[in-house]
Amino acid sequence: MCLCREIVARLMPFPLYLPFSKLYQNSHYKAYFKIVLSNVNFAFKFYTQVISEAPDKNIFFSPISISTAFAMLTLGAKSATLNQIQNGLALNLNKTQEKEIHEGFCYLIQALNRREREIQVNMGNGLFLAETLKPLKKFLEDVKNFYDSEVFPTDFSNCTSAVKQINNYIEKKTHGKVVNLIEDLDPFTVMILINYVLFKGKNSIEDIKNTTIVSLMAHQFTPWNHITWQIPKH
Repeated sequence: MCLCREIVARLMPFPLYLPFSKLYQNSHYKAYFKIVLSNVNFAFKFYTQVISEAPDKNIFFSPISISTAFAMLTLGAKSATLNQIQNGLALNLNKTQEKEIHEGFCYLIQALNRREREIQVNMGNGLFLAETLKPLKKFLEDVKNFYDSEVFPTDFSNCTSAVKQINNYIEKKTHGKVVNLIEDLDPFTVMILINYVLFKGKNSIEDIKNTTIVSLMAHQFTPWNHITWQIPKH
């Protein structure tokens, strides 16, 4: 519990002594608070569903990885797809404007990536798009500006080359802790979405001092299905 309080205190992007009402008047903090609340709701909703399917197993997952990755996709989604993603992420559109969603995630990512001496969090996204796709310039700008995501044109028809390109990226971003995650790809893949989170911190428990935890997810999208690879802990 003490470790949790320490983590929360250090990750907060604002002085804890300031009155909540004053913080909420700032548009950036307002969007941030809304996204934090949505993420909490999503985390419990997701956990409840997962634990119902595997009641006798330990569950380890990163809610922020899932919500950030799919919130980023809403930048290019429309109609039913957009509504399904937003509902799945427990985003309350009656209280939160679409622009606030992306601003809130942007601020949250910046807060998590703040450099601290004892606690280090490194979070990011990578988007591998089929070379045949021609995304709008605004989409590319928004995924970069809001989600700090890198976008890579990828030749999925050349499976060997695509697998190497993606695995090299994953290995680099996880500092060599995750290697050769993907062994094969569907040649009809149109997009691979990567989200990674590295957490490194010191604590008083001798067995896990200086522990680095890696949470990584890779989502493969084809015209027909969606596959997820997960490396939950290292």
